[in-house]
Amino acid sequence: MSEVREEIDRVDREIVPLLLERLEYIKQAGHIKSDRGTVRDEWRIEDVVNKAKAKAAEHAGNESYIEDIYRHLIEWSIAHEFVVWDKVNSNDK
Repeated sequence: MSEVREEIDRVDREIVPLLLERLEYIKQAGHIKSDRGTVRDEWRIEDVVNKAKAKAAEHAGNESYIEDIYRHLIEWSIAHEFVVWDKVNSNDK
């Protein structure tokens, strides 16, 4: 079991920096978008989910698992982008 846990930890060490890099791009989007209404983009949500599921399929992986993770990740990202957008566009700059 310890070997399995070590491998999980190794994978997490690779995933976490990538997630943080992704978050930086979410922040940039919050700075770039001129209209708060464009923060949530249903077409883009489905595009990202479909691409993630396709990547899972390429690896013969569990597409449902990946879809669930990505939908949660996207919702959290959208909420964060709203916070960034509101701060950038507040009158209290």
